[in-house]
Amino acid sequence: MNYITIVAPTYEDAVKSAREQYGDRIRIHSRKDVVEKGFLGIGRKRHCELTCFLADGEGPKTAKTEVHESKPAQRDSSEMIREKEDERDMKRFEREAYTPDPDSNTPDPALEPDEPVVLDDIPVEQTHEETPAPAPEPEPKVEKDPLEDLMKHARSVLSMNDFSEDYIRWIVSDLRKQLEPALPAVPSKNEFELLIVDRIVSSVDIDHNSQLHPPRIFALVGPTGVGKTTTIAKIAAIYGTLPPEELRKKVRIITMDSFRVGAYEQMESFGKALNIPVLRADDESGFFEALEQSGDAELILIDTIGRSPRDNELNVKLQTMLNVPDRKDIRCYLAVSASMKKIDIDNVFDQFKMFNITSVIVTKTDETQTIGNILSICHSKHIPLLFITDGQMVPRDIHKASSAFVLSLLRGFSMDFNSLWNTQIGSDE
Repeated sequence: MNYITIVAPTYEDAVKSAREQYGDRIRIHSRKDVVEKGFLGIGRKRHCELTCFLADGEGPKTAKTEVHESKPAQRDSSEMIREKEDERDMKRFEREAYTPDPDSNTPDPALEPDEPVVLDDIPVEQTHEETPAPAPEPEPKVEKDPLEDLMKHARSVLSMNDFSEDYIRWIVSDLRKQLEPALPAVPSKNEFELLIVDRIVSSVDIDHNSQLHPPRIFALVGPTGVGKTTTIAKIAAIYGTLPPEELRKKVRIITMDSFRVGAYEQMESFGKALNIPVLRADDESGFFEALEQSGDAELILIDTIGRSPRDNELNVKLQTMLNVPDRKDIRCYLAVSASMKKIDIDNVFDQFKMFNITSVIVTKTDETQTIGNILSICHSKHIPLLFITDGQMVPRDIHKASSAFVLSLLRGFSMDFNSLWNTQIGSDE
């Protein structure tokens, strides 16, 4: 490669001279600023020396010849791009060769940015391609709760059995706490259903003490129409006629229901069928007289007035009549129909709470498919179950409350608990 040295008073003059002689083919290799001192330091002279070379290796050409040779009749886009790139390279060489001159006001080319190759006069379709749109970022993967399906199943079967929302939340939360430590192991559907019924059974409290040792004065309270009279007759049969003779109790029945037409006559007919005396008490004095007449009885069953939530007079009368001299001998039990709505059951519990309810007798389970509504309330109020009735037949359609019988009333499970615990129900009764 042949190098050319161009000398001029200033850098600008040297570059101008190089371009006039060699055109755009000239490339600057290096620059040197020379200061010549005159005699005794007087008359300093400066000049700039540029060391250059030609890009195509040819010698100098006149401006006229250069114009004719560098402008073909028709130029293609690739030649135009090369010329633009050569011009940008020329400026880059100038910056690299620049040596600052303290006495010159020439701006430093190194501070000037590279000019992009402008291709305005070149067809767009020949110079660039469309930049593809960036691929969308994948959405973060959300892992599925391994217990979600089981918990949905638990909510479904509990709702089907008419358990309250509070009760369902309690069961589901308790099941999740038990299963989460064992993950990723998950029980089968049948195993999970057994866990559900285990929670239900553990939440049902049974009044075994009253079943085995009923109080001497057994008062059954509850709203009108829940079947108190029939239930009293069934309880009388359980303790007075069904057991072997040596285990039977001496039972008396006192009916306070003188307001409902035919109430006394209905109870009297039950007493005759069971060979159990029935006494009538229309007021407070009549009630105390009936108690004195039943002094030899081991079990006195009281069929109370079926009160209405709006009948305050009956409420006061019932409270006064049950205020017997010896309170330790009397216990009050609440009869609730399984076919009642949850809101009505809540109202019944509120209406009779002043009687200090010992336990609950669930009636008319044959008129509904579920008792989850009553079980939920008994669990929340911590009141146990005593008896469950499922028909009008005396003394057949009454059962001592038991876990097995409660399970037989559950619906929506894969396993048939009714047949599975059939023998256990019989043994409990």
